[in-house]
Amino acid sequence: MNISDPSETFRQEARELLDQLEAGLLDLEQDPSNSDLINSTFRALHTIKGSGAMFGFTAVAEFVHDFETAFDRVRKGESEANAALIGVALDAKDHIHQLIENPDAPDGGGAGILKALRAIVDGGSVDAH
Repeated sequence: MNISDPSETFRQEARELLDQLEAGLLDLEQDPSNSDLINSTFRALHTIKGSGAMFGFTAVAEFVHDFETAFDRVRKGESEANAALIGVALDAKDHIHQLIENPDAPDGGGAGILKALRAIVDGGSVDAH
């Protein structure tokens, strides 16, 4: 593919953001109250969502919207960045990668990941996934 292809440009930028997201989540696991890490995680999600929508990756934008909402609650202090949240967030990051690389593939568990994220930020527990 030609890098000047807009969808390939989005994919490349999204891959870089997903790498940053993963590094931030792993750092956040070690320092869960670090507001800089929480904010950078939120910003990466926000950028992926907006760019996904702009480049026609609707499934990415819709999935990331709910993921971003969960991290907005952490950012606002309504929920905490705990090990359960980080674990499911890493699963969500992997799911976003799949949506970007194979936009026409079946859902592959995204609804379950979002349900787990919502349960965690709402203070509930999550079944093993």
